[in-house]
Amino acid sequence: MKLEAGMTALVTGASRGMGTHIVHSLAQRGLNLVLAARSAEGLDAVAAGLGSGYGGRVLAVPTDMADEGALKALAETALREFGGVDVLVNNAGIESARSYEQTEPAELRQMIEVNLLAPMLLTRLLLPGMLARGRGHIVNIASMAGLIGTAYEEPYNASKFGLVGFTRGLRLTAQDSGWPVSASVICPGFMSGVGMFADMEKQHAVSAPKLVGTVPAERLGPAVIEAIEKDLPDSILMKGTPRLNVAMSVLAPRFFEKLVRWLNLAGAFRTAAKGTR
Repeated sequence: MKLEAGMTALVTGASRGMGTHIVHSLAQRGLNLVLAARSAEGLDAVAAGLGSGYGGRVLAVPTDMADEGALKALAETALREFGGVDVLVNNAGIESARSYEQTEPAELRQMIEVNLLAPMLLTRLLLPGMLARGRGHIVNIASMAGLIGTAYEEPYNASKFGLVGFTRGLRLTAQDSGWPVSASVICPGFMSGVGMFADMEKQHAVSAPKLVGTVPAERLGPAVIEAIEKDLPDSILMKGTPRLNVAMSVLAPRFFEKLVRWLNLAGAFRTAAKGTR
């Protein structure tokens, strides 16, 4: 789908981190923006940062992604103010490295509600309008942890594996049904600058494995644009050979586990988990 000025995009998790890069990339294309996150102050700061040269309208809607009623209100507000949403970017997410036996049931529920259920619910709320207008694209921001396992992050893995599966199933339904709507999933690896891993670096003084390295968070915004306009099934933002690693984890799981230990890919998460009580 070709992005054009005057279209409307709804972006969750827009108040900080990698969400800001998504917002700015969409703003550069002249789209109207509905920005959603829990922090009203953060959303206002992002909106103000778009500058006077931004040609589209922007609407900040503070939203708790774990609250189904709030998600419904968000969708209704977007539809009322702009008449429809052409692009939905499900970016909001939470991550926590922790020994699984120490994880509280409430944490498990919140992880699934924010990372997986919220994107599914928002898609369900906005999809009928997209189909009626004859255009639309859904972009789900998952993670490499949605393609290969990550030690000390079992709930996060589960939520992101689910988001990848949801996106792939939605694409196949769209193609089989002849919908004018599609979906893409983006799977970042270790990202630098801002985002969950950058927060982990600051809080726990960890670093990405040397043979893997990091990718600048600034690449996420252009990746979202590319996924929409080229209708990509997925986009993996990670150095090295990530697709080969994913294939290896399926075709040779024992060898892949040995490789993970040899590269100490769990090191950063192990350190973070020990520091999270």
